[in-house]
Amino acid sequence: MRVQKWWLVPLLLLVLVLEGGCQQIAEIREARRAAATAKAERYPWAVYPISEESKQALCDALDLPAEDPFCEPGRPVDHWDVYKKVKALFPPGTPYAEVEAKLGRFPHVKEESRQPDGTLVGLRYVYQLTEYEGACIYFELDLNSKKLVTRVYATTLGSGPQRTKCGPADRPEK
Repeated sequence: MRVQKWWLVPLLLLVLVLEGGCQQIAEIREARRAAATAKAERYPWAVYPISEESKQALCDALDLPAEDPFCEPGRPVDHWDVYKKVKALFPPGTPYAEVEAKLGRFPHVKEESRQPDGTLVGLRYVYQLTEYEGACIYFELDLNSKKLVTRVYATTLGSGPQRTKCGPADRPEK
């Protein structure tokens, strides 16, 4: 008595397809791992927490109490935590003088945007508040008074080229 083995052909095809699929999955995982490694190397602030030294310098500058969770020793704090804390402490309407009084010791630079005729169309201050170069916090000012914060925002990994430095180091030599 002879057993028919016609079912072996589809089974063999299924094994080949699954093996090829597994290979593709492995290649996709490797590509994602390589992309994550490249991102961490190029934008460490987007991946790693800030140092304890940076955190303590911010806690001191912002006059945060020791029991504030942001200042808790050993608690990881990243660039977005810094941004959220700064944004909460300096909401729109805050006089820029208050920002400068607390954060003036950190590297920062004033940036103006002007029309070709010289009309001022944008005014902001860019701060580097951690050890990560390129992780900037921006304070946009009211164009009428030039004294009130209208918006606080931060470096993101959105479209466009990323800064390599915040503050004076990002300016060309004159």
